[in-house]
Amino acid sequence: MTTFSADVLRSELTKFRSVRATGYVLAGAFVTALFYGFLFGTANGRAYMGASAEDQTSFDPVATAFRGLMLAQLLVSAVGVLTVTSEYASGMMRTSATAVPRRGRLLAGKVAVVAMILLPSGPLIALGSFLISQTMLAAQGAPSAALTDPGVPGAIAGAGLYMTLIGLYGVAMGFLLRRTAGAIALGSFLLMLPAMASLFPDWLARWVLTYWPTAAGMRLFTLNPVIDGLSAPAGFTVLATTVLALLLAALVLFRSRDI
Repeated sequence: MTTFSADVLRSELTKFRSVRATGYVLAGAFVTALFYGFLFGTANGRAYMGASAEDQTSFDPVATAFRGLMLAQLLVSAVGVLTVTSEYASGMMRTSATAVPRRGRLLAGKVAVVAMILLPSGPLIALGSFLISQTMLAAQGAPSAALTDPGVPGAIAGAGLYMTLIGLYGVAMGFLLRRTAGAIALGSFLLMLPAMASLFPDWLARWVLTYWPTAAGMRLFTLNPVIDGLSAPAGFTVLATTVLALLLAALVLFRSRDI
């Protein structure tokens, strides 16, 4: 059993490397985080210098550090989607299912590979966003955070964990929808729903900004212990439970329908 599982993992790693789009999209997530870290750091630094003394007192440089991740997460999710849908598009999923008749192992292999790639990549994306945003804040004369500041290493690690969960969310969407365009489009819409909260009634907007999985998961990279009554561990639980539920739903469908 152990050898067979190792063979499945090696096979999935080979397939991941052979699909160039996944590497390009992951690199794009890193570039996006850097680019928007630069933009947000510059813009927020300028805003700080023109703000009132009261607003300057409440300024949080760490919040600026990870704003670019809201866009980078769309590409991270797409990495998970492409890991699955590229096989459907090429017709290789039928071959994979024949080689690995127990479809749960095939799905688990893809989950493991995406997790192995994103667990180190996620913190690097977050670190890049942090460093460039804080550099730009300091360049504008605004307060900036350092890597050695209390809570900052934990926030970077939390952002990396968040990105990993988003990648696994993409895997689930890939299995559920089986089409790249549909999985990325619907997946991105659901990820960005909190950004549209201002369009909702007040009661619904408050709920979305607190309990929607992506909004809850963002507690992982804030220095505030509790936001709107939800702590970082609770936010992680909401996001992780949602991703697990989607993966279980994907497994049920993957086992029950034709390739």
